[in-house]
Amino acid sequence: MSRYEIGLCQQFNEEMHGFDENTSSPEIKDHYICLYTFPYSNIALADYITLAECFNITVEIIEPIWLSPGCEMVAIYKTFWLRILQRKVRRWLKVKRHVQTNMIYKMLMTREYTGTKLQFQ
Repeated sequence: MSRYEIGLCQQFNEEMHGFDENTSSPEIKDHYICLYTFPYSNIALADYITLAECFNITVEIIEPIWLSPGCEMVAIYKTFWLRILQRKVRRWLKVKRHVQTNMIYKMLMTREYTGTKLQFQ
């Protein structure tokens, strides 16, 4: 049994989720609420993604934690660093494509004007 699950999560909002000072956990305001968790074997992930888009909920790989005394399930995201890495790789690929396009353009212009190929060192 893994301690990580796939869950539907949303940042805690006192107006939407409610907060009672007598029964709710005081540190819930700093967490993401885990609304629903489902096992990895569930195939209907597309249904959850469309549900998430409608209600501004994210589908995440999480580590669920139960807070006391309110027994609220909150989530610790495990995909945070993966998103940062994806953003960096996308930016790197964009720059790489731009550089390659400029090099091809420079080679074509040199060949058109001089009739020779551009030599790289």
